[in-house]
Amino acid sequence: MHWVLIVVLLVIAVFCFFRWANHQTKRQHAAFTKSDVIAAIENVLSSGYHDEWDLFLAWPIGDSYLESVRQRCMAISSEYSGTEKGKDIATSGETKLHLILNELKSHA
Repeated sequence: MHWVLIVVLLVIAVFCFFRWANHQTKRQHAAFTKSDVIAAIENVLSSGYHDEWDLFLAWPIGDSYLESVRQRCMAISSEYSGTEKGKDIATSGETKLHLILNELKSHA
């Protein structure tokens, strides 16, 4: 019977750890800055790994302007992902991302 209690406590501990880690990630992501968003967009436009892009799309941002940029990027990702062989985002989607990137760089 003790082993059941140990298993239950272990499951609760694992659940609490992942819940805490999720909360920390959400809080950190909500504080994204313009430079973080620029880096995420540049990341997907590069030919490397796109972990930064995936994280950028996954969590809301506290700043309303940057959140609107994230929403636009999500729409582009949804519409243009997997439509062009060998590319994560089709060329026309990349063009739209370049426009957003230029907008961010020129936005005060």
